[in-house]
Amino acid sequence: MGKSLNVFCDESGDTGFDNGASKYYVVSLVFHDNRFDISNQLNKFKHDPVFHTGPIIRREDTFKNMSVIERKHYLNKLVILYSILPITHKEFIYKKKGFNENESHILFSLVKDISFFLNANIEYFMQFDAIKIYYDNGQQIVFHALVDAFNLLKHKIILKNNVRQEKYRLLQIADFISSLKLVEMKFANGELSKSEQRMFENKSDFKRTYLRLLSKKEFK
Repeated sequence: MGKSLNVFCDESGDTGFDNGASKYYVVSLVFHDNRFDISNQLNKFKHDPVFHTGPIIRREDTFKNMSVIERKHYLNKLVILYSILPITHKEFIYKKKGFNENESHILFSLVKDISFFLNANIEYFMQFDAIKIYYDNGQQIVFHALVDAFNLLKHKIILKNNVRQEKYRLLQIADFISSLKLVEMKFANGELSKSEQRMFENKSDFKRTYLRLLSKKEFK
């Protein structure tokens, strides 16, 4: 069996420009080299619910009847899962006001930035016999950006679209990372929602608990 790289993708924010639309847009890629078995790590969380970071923060869905303390418990589980997994990740973060209310500009920037990242690390990606990309097809802009950018490695690519977060913990990790990066942008500009303020009480704790952790596995 050859070397295989799994790439799990998720986004936070939206591509709209109407009132109420997100001011920021974040796309995260999580990389897992299949030579490193993670079944033991994942089994430790097999009895836990699906970790959807946004609903945990906003008290929605499975977490709607939980207190802040209970929901922080699940964020802490995500921290632990992230910490023990042999993964790396890369984020692409945008302020949407620079796109002139044009979704195609977001797509262009994503393709350009992901392509630049792949080119800058081409030796790493070329070592794999197959690169499997997992995306839930949540937003067509992201789907098209992945297809266009990874075209550089098209002979290696296996695109697994329409996958569900319920099945893949690493998709939940990609969601966790992109959600935290979105909160980071909001913190920097004093734009936290009330639910985010309750979950993340101050910037220094947020940096110490989450951002410092994420920096350790960012793809350099």
